[in-house]
Amino acid sequence: MLSLYISDVHTPWSSDILRRHMRRVHAVDGPVSQTRRACSNCRSLKSRCEGGPPCHDCIRRKIPCFPSVLRRTNRRDSRGSLTERPQLPSQGSSPSAGSWKKQCFVDLYFEKFHPYWPFIHRGSFNGFNETPLLAQSVMVIGLWLSGERSAQSAALDLHKTLGLAIRQQKEVWDASGVEGACSDCSWPIPTYQAILLHIIFALLHRGGGSMGLDLKPSLPSPDSELLDSLVGSCQRLGMFYYPNMLARYQSDDLASYVWVSIEEVKRFDLALYKFHRMLSRAGARDSAAGSYSVTTVDGALTAADLRFPMPTNDALWHAVGKEQWLSATTKGVYLCSLNDAMEDQWISNSAELIGFLF
Repeated sequence: MLSLYISDVHTPWSSDILRRHMRRVHAVDGPVSQTRRACSNCRSLKSRCEGGPPCHDCIRRKIPCFPSVLRRTNRRDSRGSLTERPQLPSQGSSPSAGSWKKQCFVDLYFEKFHPYWPFIHRGSFNGFNETPLLAQSVMVIGLWLSGERSAQSAALDLHKTLGLAIRQQKEVWDASGVEGACSDCSWPIPTYQAILLHIIFALLHRGGGSMGLDLKPSLPSPDSELLDSLVGSCQRLGMFYYPNMLARYQSDDLASYVWVSIEEVKRFDLALYKFHRMLSRAGARDSAAGSYSVTTVDGALTAADLRFPMPTNDALWHAVGKEQWLSATTKGVYLCSLNDAMEDQWISNSAELIGFLF
């Protein structure tokens, strides 16, 4: 089952970034074409499947969603997606009122939440074109931040459903205990982004939850276990090591595509570290709240693990649309030698200071 993500392949999210970047910045369609494959449930029911996993129908039915075909592909030759996404509506189609309403909540996410946790590339994000798990995790936070009672109730219901899907499919995405999982395996970035959003919201909607003896918030045990699995998976896949990021690309890849892709990994890594470190390390159980603080285990994440340079050019990262992108593009911003590990600029070099600050 884990072969859905753990395979030698140019990652599915990478090809999607390339296509979205070409469409939005260069005003042309990217070179990638996709053929959707129905999940096993939709195939057996002979119903339309919008892609995943999990797909929208499986989320609605609250059942596990598994792909009907699992395959291994060549890293260089394949730029197709193992987890196909819904296609964007054509330019001639008119979004429904429901679509516009959903977009309002997505906008709230980027206006209110994104400035604090900017690990999703806003310029290429489109709810129609994302994996359902990521799109709906963004929607959960947008619904909650609206402040509307009905919307917040819907956010909690959707959060519960997504949590069920994440846990039921743990063997699909969790590489933390998989023998043979390594940096050559595929990195399911959209899935990991969605899981991090899910865990952050678990703390957000509780208003900070219970406190540990160090006066830091603590997570309920199930969410703490998810966080440990997420951190362990990223460590096992070598996602905190800059040479591994560089190794996923070729010298003839589009320079801006490489920049966005690497920035997305770096910014996700930093967000995961920030959230992991802000939680209590006391390890005590709050019997009244039924929660546990996150404790330091073998998969604990420290600043010494962050063996990559800081993200670059925030203005370009936050640019929305072609005009902002071009105005934020500075000379040499895309200069990235795939043979230069830039070890002297790694965050881990200042691990002692960073660990103290957090």
